[in-house]
Amino acid sequence: MARHGKQFTPEAKRVIIKLSQQGLSSRKIEEITGYNRRTVSKILKRFAERGNIENLPRSGRRPKTTKRSDSVLFRMVKRNRRQTLAELTSEFNTASGSSLSSRTVKRRLFAEGYKRKAVSKIITIGARNQAKRRRFCREILHWTVDNNWSHIIFSDETKIVFGTNRKMYVWRKDEERLRPECLGVQPDSEHPARASTMFCGCICYHGVGTLTPVTGNINTDKYISILDDYVWPVVARHFVNKPWIFQEDNAPCHVSIRANAWEKDNGIVTLPWPAQSSGINIIENVWRVLK
Repeated sequence: MARHGKQFTPEAKRVIIKLSQQGLSSRKIEEITGYNRRTVSKILKRFAERGNIENLPRSGRRPKTTKRSDSVLFRMVKRNRRQTLAELTSEFNTASGSSLSSRTVKRRLFAEGYKRKAVSKIITIGARNQAKRRRFCREILHWTVDNNWSHIIFSDETKIVFGTNRKMYVWRKDEERLRPECLGVQPDSEHPARASTMFCGCICYHGVGTLTPVTGNINTDKYISILDDYVWPVVARHFVNKPWIFQEDNAPCHVSIRANAWEKDNGIVTLPWPAQSSGINIIENVWRVLK
């Protein structure tokens, strides 16, 4: 029985076109699909005339803004990307003498590609460090798990934030994520309720190491004490009579003369690590889980 009055889905339309291209008549298509033959004929006629089955665009209601007023709105967004939708709407109405709602302003911004998104926190890597990082990656390109990676202890510090951790939002397009005016972080002083604690930890192929809390800032003496606390238990657990290499980044307390001397005196072999390369340290995946 034909489904009179039933609305076609795009998939149903494509099925009808495919059956027609196989040489079936409208009557036969009606029998197979159960759709009304008259509507089937309209779909086939539309495809024959236009080469597609999409509906023609409709005129709809006239927009409440003009191209000129839209340009004014977009300039306001670029001038101050961090204002809220309510603030932007109020400023636009005051400047243009309009009485648009926030919903209308939001639609105009969305149509142009502007969306309110969290500020991206990013650290730019200098050209010299980029070259060092590429050179390091080429050197370890052919390393294997058995011969290389399973012998390395990866280490790092992380800060866990407790309480409110508000984000800053800006109006931007998708391709504007890294524009200078779309970057930045909120001062911690604006959120006194926040508290944070730093931890040092390590991980290797055989398992996770010891997680050590850190009070205050890390200097060379504190770093040496931390190493003495969490490196040797990992070595005793996983590297008895086995070679191992310790990975650390290039923080000043890590590469100080006294820290390097202590590592040398204790037989700790370190992995040369390029600056600004925390993103390629596998322990970052552990921190993401903790946060």
